[in-house]
Amino acid sequence: MKCKKFLALVMSAVLSVSMLTACGGGGGGVSGSLDLNQVDDLLEIAGSDIHVERNNKLDNAVRDAAERIVSTGSTSGADRVVSNAMEWSLNNFVGNAWNDFVNRGGVMGVDMAYGRTFIIEESRLASNTGAGILGAINANSGMINKLKPINTPESFAAAQVLIVDGSVGQLQDLTNDAIRFSYNVSAKKARTENETYWVIAAQITAHVL
Repeated sequence: MKCKKFLALVMSAVLSVSMLTACGGGGGGVSGSLDLNQVDDLLEIAGSDIHVERNNKLDNAVRDAAERIVSTGSTSGADRVVSNAMEWSLNNFVGNAWNDFVNRGGVMGVDMAYGRTFIIEESRLASNTGAGILGAINANSGMINKLKPINTPESFAAAQVLIVDGSVGQLQDLTNDAIRFSYNVSAKKARTENETYWVIAAQITAHVL
């Protein structure tokens, strides 16, 4: 129970803190996407062996969130468009992953996913240089620092993957690979009359073997 509560606390901290914030706008269009090969290249340059994968459901959810920003002229509720479509639940993710690891002993495989959506002003992302407090104190802080300046959607996505891997991702080693993690990232640009935003989502999936 203590381990489950600790895992819940870590997941909440890692996936709930955004490096940047945003505000609202007017009307425009949706464009752009993440170059996953570039994200993988950045992770390799940073010294990580993580490989990110495309997830069509996540791509569609991120596009829907970007279209909401364009149609409403506001970022309010756009992150929930993604979380609702992906059925992300932190409590379910942590509780189910831990229970399956403890109780099923590798007899049955279960996949559970959780993620976080970041809505960032394009101009603010372009001027960003850091990775936030979690990046500074994270087990992967050395690798995250190699991504600086974190001023593109690809470097931002790579940093988020490393931040998560530096905390909950370590459970893969602690459980002797009984719990493994994979990562999906996606992004779309939403242009309004007054501002342009990047909608960037990162998803972690726990594979309980």
